[in-house]
Amino acid sequence: MKKRTIAYISNRQLRWAAQASIPVEAYTRTVEASIFGGELHPDTRAEYARGKGRELYGARAHMKALYSSSALVVNVFDHWRRQNRIQDIAMCCRAEGTVSGMEFEKTHPIKGMEGTPPHLDVQFAGTVPLAIESKFTETYRRTTRRPLAKTRLDAYLSQNDIWDGLPNLKELASDIVQQSDAITGFQYLDVPQLIKHILGLRCSYPEGFSLLYLWYRVDSNEATKHEHELDTFCKRLDRDITFRTMTYQELFDHIRRIPNVDSAYIQYLEQRYFALD
Repeated sequence: MKKRTIAYISNRQLRWAAQASIPVEAYTRTVEASIFGGELHPDTRAEYARGKGRELYGARAHMKALYSSSALVVNVFDHWRRQNRIQDIAMCCRAEGTVSGMEFEKTHPIKGMEGTPPHLDVQFAGTVPLAIESKFTETYRRTTRRPLAKTRLDAYLSQNDIWDGLPNLKELASDIVQQSDAITGFQYLDVPQLIKHILGLRCSYPEGFSLLYLWYRVDSNEATKHEHELDTFCKRLDRDITFRTMTYQELFDHIRRIPNVDSAYIQYLEQRYFALD
């Protein structure tokens, strides 16, 4: 059951906090207590402060949560910004060509659409922009219905020009709209969110981009179903959309092979996220 998988992740985080002597229930007392090295790069802090996700401030700031997806993202990626080695982590994520920058909480407005566009967790600027959508416990939160009031895909479909060259993606969006009052065909994969990311990236980079779906795998029935849905989604994309998938476990394996990688950073990630039970 999904609750067991999420509980497994939460319990692993609680064990890590206890072993690290970090006072915690479900949230750390400060954001810094949840971050490797106890600090964020100033640019990273500024990018999250501009975002809409309430990640940094308040007693229940999202990044203070032990099971926080944003803490996972920051713990994996921000170290390389602080070390001025973003090319190394970008290559682990299959970035193409020269990488010139990294940004958290990046948004791409979609032509004709109002409101805040979805946030991409990480993006590398460079020869071919590489955007990353990251998932931690979200993978295991099953959604049986995706109502139009939430997805708003019908409003996106009314903007004909944003779908130019994307007939397959438009057909997929139409299918999800038709399922809005029925059981969705994608219960673990948030396809409406991915569709919006692709549309936003296409508006910003008509000459090409890459989107990486990075997720945390726990061996379970939910993970298997999620993988099947990812495979279905990939098969329905238009040919010129570069969409890849990777688990955090695969990424960590790549990171461990980087020359002169900080052993304290590797130990932190392994103990907190990747230690074998």
